Amino acid sequence: MEITDKMIKKTRVVNGLISEVWKKWTTHKGLKTFFGAENKIELKIGGDFEIYFIENNPYGLKGSEGCRILSFLPEKMLSFSWNAPPQFPEIRNNEYKTWVVVNFRIMPNSSTEVEIVHLGWPTGEEWDKVYDYFDKAWEFVLNSLDESCGKRDEQETMTKKVVGIGGIFFKSSDPAKLKDWYHKHLGLDTDEYGTNFESRDSEKPSVKTYLQWSPFADKTKYFEPSQKEFMINYRVEDLVSLVEELKKEGVQVLDDIEIYEYGKFVHIMDCEGNKVELWEPISAEYEKIVDGKTK
Repeated sequence: MEITDKMIKKTRVVNGLISEVWKKWTTHKGLKTFFGAENKIELKIGGDFEIYFIENNPYGLKGSEGCRILSFLPEKMLSFSWNAPPQFPEIRNNEYKTWVVVNFRIMPNSSTEVEIVHLGWPTGEEWDKVYDYFDKAWEFVLNSLDESCGKRDEQETMTKKVVGIGGIFFKSSDPAKLKDWYHKHLGLDTDEYGTNFESRDSEKPSVKTYLQWSPFADKTKYFEPSQKEFMINYRVEDLVSLVEELKKEGVQVLDDIEIYEYGKFVHIMDCEGNKVELWEPISAEYEKIVDGKTK
């Protein structure tokens, strides 16, 4: 059996804290709220992950009988094996099972991003049919999950754009010498990246915000395709939705969203050829990195 690198990937931002959305995927009561079916789930490695979509059928033809939890990180990731529905008997009766990874990420406004990735697809015409089936089915599942989570206030669901400056990056003929100069004469606590200036969110004073100051080597390619000597990083909220909106508006998006522990990043070009970096920070993780290194 040849396993391909094909995958189904679906993402949705839903209302609710990550702890609440996690319970929807990992408890009997929670699964019923959006799968709408009886189920048997044991949150442990090798535990059952069975959802009985067709309750009147005999056991074995109800749904995901025999599927197991493969791995999990509480409130971050859940992985389980997955079989084919009864209308695909050749695949369903195969001992081999594909697997699903569900990722959970904290989002602004008490919401959670849920990403479903369905992997492990073998080659073959029958397997392709099952792939096409789940490509539609997971979209339906996310719709049901979204509906079960309820709707956010209209003001909260509006796409958040720039909420502050996250960084100032500029070219230097000798970044190390320049950082030493700023450290000696202006008291900047510099490291290999530059320094961070700490501030507070005016609407949420308990939340810290940061501005990264970084000189780059004058031959850096990080600013390309811009020919300018500088690049500004702007802090944003809900980067996924913002990128979708920017694409619809015809803005040039230079790359895919990159995700790190301390936030999400993407680059765009403005109308004058300036490369712009957009950053949706995860403040708690970024604080760990810059602790004791801010101005």
